[in-house]
Amino acid sequence: MEGERTPEILDYRNENGHGWSFYKNDSVLRMIVTTPEDDMETLRKVKRFELRDDDVLIATYPKCGSHWLWEIVTMLRTGNSEYNMNAKEFAMLEIPKSERPDELPSPRVLNSHLHFRHLPEKLVEKQIKTILLLRNPKDVSVSFFNHLNGLKLNYRFDGTYSEFLDLFLEGKMSNSDYADYVKDWLQVKQDNPDLPMLTLFYENLKKDPVTNIRTVAEFIGLSVSDELCEQIAEACSFKKLKSADTEIKEHARNQSDIWKEGHHRWYRKGEVGDWKNWITVAQNETFDDVIERRFQGAGIVFTYE
Repeated sequence: MEGERTPEILDYRNENGHGWSFYKNDSVLRMIVTTPEDDMETLRKVKRFELRDDDVLIATYPKCGSHWLWEIVTMLRTGNSEYNMNAKEFAMLEIPKSERPDELPSPRVLNSHLHFRHLPEKLVEKQIKTILLLRNPKDVSVSFFNHLNGLKLNYRFDGTYSEFLDLFLEGKMSNSDYADYVKDWLQVKQDNPDLPMLTLFYENLKKDPVTNIRTVAEFIGLSVSDELCEQIAEACSFKKLKSADTEIKEHARNQSDIWKEGHHRWYRKGEVGDWKNWITVAQNETFDDVIERRFQGAGIVFTYE
């Protein structure tokens, strides 16, 4: 990570004032929510975070299904389809109150949106089982826009989707460009063959949840029945997870100070191909050009509908 000098502030708001200010930490754009110094201290804590041998880490770019997969893996490790009373934020490494994951009993299911370079130092040494969940970038952009547009907080986005898409395609986002994030993790897998790593796709998990849940179970070393996989798939259907998030999770209480009225916290539609309702023909052509250029050589084939 960069030194203690005061970092340069990059103002990437558009002509309408929509967007954010960032600083760079080890070449990754980091949104300035409080101060760069506070964020750098959070990242230092993450680097020092003490991993346990039986931890599992879920790595995702924002809006790629981290809540969904966290619930699935948590249920697999408990051996039932009951919802965890906590939200996955309690096990998220970069939440400023990062003592929360330390307080969780083993076996822990940790999660993060961070690049590999910002994660705990001993991730490879301890051979922590890591699951990378990817989603097609068009649906990511729509989901990310609706998430940020629904917030009341200072990092919300008040512009149109068209304005947001311009920033998204230019990589002017917290955690930087989606393609950079994906390619960075693919390089990690190539450079660290001893790191046990499973790559899943949101769209495959949506299409065939039972098969993918079994794949996850095998990866983390669990022998599970078909019945349990089916029960978890049902409990983690979008409709039921959305209800559980509102009615069961402890964090559901009194969220009116965070979200605008009518916006659900984490679950909106969860559909594959919703981007067609947002992206114009001209925008789609531009998007395709960017995807072809930015993901060239990555060997990734996304599913868009």
